[in-house]
Amino acid sequence: MRKLPSLTALRACEAVARTGSVSAAAAELHVTRPAVSKQIALLEKDLGCPLFDRRGNRITPTAAGAALCAGLNQAFDLISATAQSVANTAKSDQSVRVLVCRDFAASWLGARVGAFLVANPGISVEITAEKNGTFRLEQDFDFRIFYGLHGQHAKGPLIETELCRWVDMPVCTQSFADAYLQPGQSAEIPHLVDANYNVLQEWMQAAGIDFSPRRLRSTLFNESTLPISVAASGGGVAIGDSFLTLPLIAVGKLIVPYKVGLVSAQTYALFTANRAPRKAADRFERWLRGAVAAYQSTVFEELGRHGIKVLERGG
Repeated sequence: MRKLPSLTALRACEAVARTGSVSAAAAELHVTRPAVSKQIALLEKDLGCPLFDRRGNRITPTAAGAALCAGLNQAFDLISATAQSVANTAKSDQSVRVLVCRDFAASWLGARVGAFLVANPGISVEITAEKNGTFRLEQDFDFRIFYGLHGQHAKGPLIETELCRWVDMPVCTQSFADAYLQPGQSAEIPHLVDANYNVLQEWMQAAGIDFSPRRLRSTLFNESTLPISVAASGGGVAIGDSFLTLPLIAVGKLIVPYKVGLVSAQTYALFTANRAPRKAADRFERWLRGAVAAYQSTVFEELGRHGIKVLERGG
């Protein structure tokens, strides 16, 4: 068992040596001047040597006092740093940082993360939406969620696991389908294209539908949500994924004019650091995977209700 002098006396000694004044040390420690003087006197008696020279109103450390206070400075710095580290760890274990592509954040995660917060009081979630594939490796995130083919994003030490796939299908309004997609019509078809993800040809091949007799007039967009928004306003037909379009299909703002959906080749992937997850992060991941699985069940139920056949790749 360590035999240590009084911690109160050691703090008083260090404060006097650092500030050069009993009064200043007393003010810092929120005690009286006599209390500080008494602690120093007790410490000097305990150690068997004087620690300060007192000449009038001046007080300066002796050689022994200077040596003791140098050690105390190091010890108190270590105590302070250790305590702060423990506090930071405790604080960080109650927060989760997520970097996620804008489409997934806007179409799905933002509308559902509140359920996690309600079920896990005390845990906060910081969500940063970013362009797909922008990893910000210089920053520490618990999770990164981006889409692409597996292995497409080879990003240093991060571990990639599949979160989910989606269903691709053509979407438009009923009025647009009546005007442009009925048999025998010859007008060119306004096609709304996501420049980041264009799978129209793959979908046509899987669905056995050929638009080649009619011209597609393509308009490009650099965000996946934009062609869906334009399609919902009656401006064209777009290939929409089930995360972005299912809520609009469910309420009738969009329809699927050709009743075929194609499971995506790409996935939403979860990227994590190669380290043991903290408790808050582990809770979030379990909630996220469960919520996504539940949502995927509703996707197939809703598409089935609308008579949409979902094809697997190669099926």
